[in-house]
Amino acid sequence: MNLRSIVVRLSGAAMLATLFALAGCSANIRHGGETTVNVPQKYDMTIGAYKDNQFMLDGAVLSAPDLEAHFRYLQDQKQLPKTVLLEDTDSSKINNADLEEFANLQLSFHFTGYVLHKGKLTLMSAVEAPKSKKK
Repeated sequence: MNLRSIVVRLSGAAMLATLFALAGCSANIRHGGETTVNVPQKYDMTIGAYKDNQFMLDGAVLSAPDLEAHFRYLQDQKQLPKTVLLEDTDSSKINNADLEEFANLQLSFHFTGYVLHKGKLTLMSAVEAPKSKKK
């Protein structure tokens, strides 16, 4: 046996091993799987969902307009947070109205939003609705 035939046989065996390894991959790998994000160790601001579409910020209960006013104040002071976490509180869980308000804040003040609901952390990616064209 010469060197060429040994190299051909080894490369064939390597291709066969690669084929078996790829065939054994899970469905998540074959179909894209879940997207992972870099989760910060500490958030610039943490907001809790509270009863009746209110929010808990640093121990104070704020309505949605009050929370927006607080963000406007931070914007005026050039101290807007870069990362904000919305989480469940002992009193209430996050509902759709809370998520809508959080998305509006995210669009208005351009921070990266995270939602911690029932122990699952999710990156919030708010997108403006397309404007309909009137004729």
